[in-house]
Amino acid sequence: MKLIKNIPLIILVIPFLLNLSGCKKDEDPFKDGLEPNNSRSEAFELTLGEQIDASIAKGDHDWFSFSVETNGIIYIAGIAIENLADEMELTVVLYDSQGNQFGSFTGNAGINMNINLSTRTGSYYIEIYDKNSDHEGKYKLTITLLQANDPNEPDDTFADARIVSSYPSGVITGTILINASDDNQNGDFEFFVLLVNSNKKVSFTLTPDADDIKMNYTIFKEDHSVVVAETEGTVGQILQASVGSGSGGSLTRYLRVGATLGDTGNGDYTISFTETDI
Repeated sequence: MKLIKNIPLIILVIPFLLNLSGCKKDEDPFKDGLEPNNSRSEAFELTLGEQIDASIAKGDHDWFSFSVETNGIIYIAGIAIENLADEMELTVVLYDSQGNQFGSFTGNAGINMNINLSTRTGSYYIEIYDKNSDHEGKYKLTITLLQANDPNEPDDTFADARIVSSYPSGVITGTILINASDDNQNGDFEFFVLLVNSNKKVSFTLTPDADDIKMNYTIFKEDHSVVVAETEGTVGQILQASVGSGSGGSLTRYLRVGATLGDTGNGDYTISFTETDI
């Protein structure tokens, strides 16, 4: 009879123990499976195009890394942070491969954040934390390479310059993703090779798409020495110039096109080439 009386007690105790175990499991819902990623040396490596689920605990800092392999071409990496808790105000800090900070963004509480980052081949780091360090919540993070380049790439060096050998060239479209000029040597330049025949001159017309962009050009000899120093237009200005060859024979000239972008970030332009007698 004692065994029979104890059976209900055992049955009641088992669910109670299960409940205790469940409480312990949910004790820290904001410690995700990406931890430990609280420092640059522990950064969680992201795969481009794949969305991850992450979370921020109070006082927590999440670190991520990603790599861009694009043969030196400048690309736009889109950083999307979504599904933030309404009270969270996230700060996102960007670092280069050496750990040098080059950008910082803070989103309003609960807002989805979309950050466009101009990248070359290399590694990058992202640090994410709540601005006030006293809120916690979950978020989703995705990094993708946006299709922002023109079809002429790679063309941002002398070695990769696009050859213009016949005239009229027709209209060539291009896109400059980040500021490129004598003062911004690591910008997104566009190079063209002009083959100029004897007793001919080649003229070009450079037209910006946006009203707030300032285009510039520089003309070089075949040995890369400067023939025409950098010439910059005013915002929205169409630029025109020409290079000629006398009776001494044909010659080669390099044309370097750059720009300073305005608030719209629109770096689209068109260029066309024609040939006439000198």
